[in-house]
Amino acid sequence: MVVEWFEYSVTLVGIFISFCMYTTLYGKENPLRSWAEFSYLAAGTGVSVTWAVWYIYTTAIVNIQAGDIILFASIILGLMMLFRVHPKYSYISRVPLAFTVGVQLALSLRTIIFTDFLVQINATIIKLWTGVPKDFLYQVTIAVSVISILTFFLYTLEVTGPLLMTSKLGEYLMYIGFGAIFAQTFMGRLGLFVGYMERLTTPVWKQPYTIASAIICLLAAVFFEKSGLGKKLSAG
Repeated sequence: MVVEWFEYSVTLVGIFISFCMYTTLYGKENPLRSWAEFSYLAAGTGVSVTWAVWYIYTTAIVNIQAGDIILFASIILGLMMLFRVHPKYSYISRVPLAFTVGVQLALSLRTIIFTDFLVQINATIIKLWTGVPKDFLYQVTIAVSVISILTFFLYTLEVTGPLLMTSKLGEYLMYIGFGAIFAQTFMGRLGLFVGYMERLTTPVWKQPYTIASAIICLLAAVFFEKSGLGKKLSAG
């Protein structure tokens, strides 16, 4: 029974705090938005710290106790990072930062050359005709698009004649590509919103609380704007 009431109260608070966050769409500052934002940040920070401590314990402390002494260096580097909060000795934190950035850069370069360079070139230089007309159309479209976009970035030559035509075509193709990426991002986020709203309205017993939370938050946002209390009570 206690667990059911706990889950019930968590659901109600989650619905209300969600619409408090959505009051930012009203365009005016209000304390509901500030409270929801800071509550989310505090909860996220608390969870992150907890998981970080648990990760350090399970991956470093336990393995060090089992005899893997080399992980002791990671503990030392991690402790050196804490000096960043001290103005006088903050320079000590640069050592683990430099080590981490260097290792990450080395690992990234080792894979980026293949994944973001060689593999893409290999995927572009392909056989156009494979016996399937539809695949031929796709391959020609890819080849023409790549060549046209590359000519758009020719800064060492004067773009005239055929190069001017291909660079213009490449420019328009980039517009199409960027538009498609933006539309895909928008539709993805809209899908997340629709899915979340569906979650707030199913099962049926959630619907009255969802509608009530939306109305209360909207009326509160209007009240804080008209009374001038929004800027005074909100954290900005």
